[in-house]
Amino acid sequence: MSFLRSLFKGWMGEVQTKLAQRIFLDPEQYHVFNNVLIQEGPRATQIDHIIVSKYGVFVVETKNMDGWLYGSGNDDRWTQVIFKKRVRFQNPLRQNYRHTRSLAESLQINHDKMHSLVIFWGNCKFKTQMPENVICRGYRELPDYVKSKKRILLTDDEVNRICDQLQTRKAHTPFLSGWRHVSSLKKRYGNSTVCPRCGGKLLERTAQKGRGAGDKFIGCENYPRCRYTKALKPH
Repeated sequence: MSFLRSLFKGWMGEVQTKLAQRIFLDPEQYHVFNNVLIQEGPRATQIDHIIVSKYGVFVVETKNMDGWLYGSGNDDRWTQVIFKKRVRFQNPLRQNYRHTRSLAESLQINHDKMHSLVIFWGNCKFKTQMPENVICRGYRELPDYVKSKKRILLTDDEVNRICDQLQTRKAHTPFLSGWRHVSSLKKRYGNSTVCPRCGGKLLERTAQKGRGAGDKFIGCENYPRCRYTKALKPH
């Protein structure tokens, strides 16, 4: 049930983002593509929202979370606090960086023409200073951030080519691919013995410094080459 609840919350965040895009962004200038699957060899990357304009390609990652949120651009993991419960989760900026790199390669454009944006929905509040491209409940903040980019990075021909590629990709993506992708991620990242990134052995460790000092987590034996970590739930 927790998996289905997580899917529902994620879906609600995506719906709210679509609504903000539709109301506040001019469709003549900003071309929106939702739930795009990028294939990378045997693996696939799902991108929540892509906005294409002459001012660049915006890659939007949505999160639906409650509680107080702590983090910075440099942290490997951020922290969610609800009453006395603390949950560590992957820095979404780093997650979205992989999305922008994959998309830039797939579209054959320079990565410096990509803009990364992370939106948190839900009853959440930032308790640390966040980068400008991390926003909370962004009905107006999303379009304001997008419209703040005024330097022209793409020609009209490039915009049309990118839109054609994304439209073709959407048209040829099977209906159930998104569900299969989520299920695959759940299986990979739910494994507590094998690293989902490199296949190395996962070991139990204790954080030695920072806000999470003393917290137990599992990490890849191939650190620092592989920096995958996963928080351990307190007993």
